[in-house]
Amino acid sequence: MNPAIQYFKNIWDAIYTVSFGMIITLKYWVKEPPITIEYPDRLKKGPLILSGNSLEEIVSDRFRGYLTVDFSTCIGCLQCMITCPIDIIAIETEKRDDVRFITRFDINQSKCMYCGLCVEVCPTDAIVHSKRFEGACYDIKELCIRHVETAVPVAKRPSKGEAESA
Repeated sequence: MNPAIQYFKNIWDAIYTVSFGMIITLKYWVKEPPITIEYPDRLKKGPLILSGNSLEEIVSDRFRGYLTVDFSTCIGCLQCMITCPIDIIAIETEKRDDVRFITRFDINQSKCMYCGLCVEVCPTDAIVHSKRFEGACYDIKELCIRHVETAVPVAKRPSKGEAESA
């Protein structure tokens, strides 16, 4: 083949393939809804927020955010602290007049790897992952969350009949 013809054929192939790729890109850019939200800059303008959904409704139910504790069901068994592979949970209990109290329940979210082992082992589902994910702060000490300010009495252990029916 003549080198001049080959040269112009290569130019035509380059123009054709780039144009074809740009048409596909333009189609997705114009017709398809955005998959991601440019957080936090475009949060209020995004299609998910405009449809009336709150941020908690956008986050999946299986999302593993910050750990929270429900002290109305926590029996102070320390299983979450024992199971945690990186020791981010610190719990202290004490007994006063035949009543057990939780005096300390700290979770260091800066070290948490969100594995969910502490959630799985809890017999009363007192510790759960929340939908909170915004953890930006200026001091890493702010991520060590103290859940108990004053002593909290532990919940009563469910009897075997209640545990089986639940």
